[in-house]
Amino acid sequence: MNPQVLCIGVITVDTIALVDKYPSADDRVIAEEIVRAGGGPAAVASVALARLGVSSAIAGTIGNDADGDYVLDIFKREGVNTEGITRTSTPTGGAVIVASREYSARAISTRQPIHQAPLNDRAKAIASKADWVHVDHVGVHQLKGAGIVRGSRPKISFDAGYDVENFDVTIVDLFAPNDKSLLSRHPGKSFEEALTIDAEKGASLVVATQGSVGSAGYSAQTGLVKAPSFKTEIVSTLGAGDVFHGALLAQLIQGFALQEAIRRANAVAALSCRGLDGQSAIPTTSELNTYLSGVK
Repeated sequence: MNPQVLCIGVITVDTIALVDKYPSADDRVIAEEIVRAGGGPAAVASVALARLGVSSAIAGTIGNDADGDYVLDIFKREGVNTEGITRTSTPTGGAVIVASREYSARAISTRQPIHQAPLNDRAKAIASKADWVHVDHVGVHQLKGAGIVRGSRPKISFDAGYDVENFDVTIVDLFAPNDKSLLSRHPGKSFEEALTIDAEKGASLVVATQGSVGSAGYSAQTGLVKAPSFKTEIVSTLGAGDVFHGALLAQLIQGFALQEAIRRANAVAALSCRGLDGQSAIPTTSELNTYLSGVK
């Protein structure tokens, strides 16, 4: 069966340390926990989709190295199709991340993928039969070369987290920035005004996250809708936005109305914060439903 969603973009291997407070210069602190996990916006979204019962595939570039083998093992365990991955002689992308309980924040030192190969033939074939293609800040630049355009199958979702001040929203069906990225596009406008402007200009669906406040969306069918965040145990917020985007697509594909889809995606993102990395605590649909049944 062809995957319902092809995610295109960054694939990394991350090492994350949880500390009470950041070390100062030449200081040494004891980490409460250190984990090694898969990362990257598109990669995390593909895992969230799979956990929530939507068949997904990942396309991107990794190295012919041990880190590349490691991420392939993760995707295999999660049931994510990896036929769209291309391996090259350049190292697999990765990051070293220190998460601080004191500041509820993180510091990241990253090795970005040096080279992103064009989409391979299997990725293009999967895309041609998928319901959606979901791209991050790297994957969005590979759409044109692969002949993936709005208006023909598949629909296009963009996790718009970086450098989107001048992005043309008319080329995607779902534009999904965070509040800071959205407001950078519309100086002097309120969050709600900016959301509405982009949705109407693009004749598309726009959904934006607001951190602890929640998320909001706008479509011609629904108008402006909002959903609050959920309070859960927070170990780390790493990858929560990437999880949200995968979860949002999953809920829309499974037929939930926009406001409910956003509410459920908020819950999935909140629950993912129980883990130090961005993937390990993503709930299944059954776990999500159980959690929501106990929320007043």
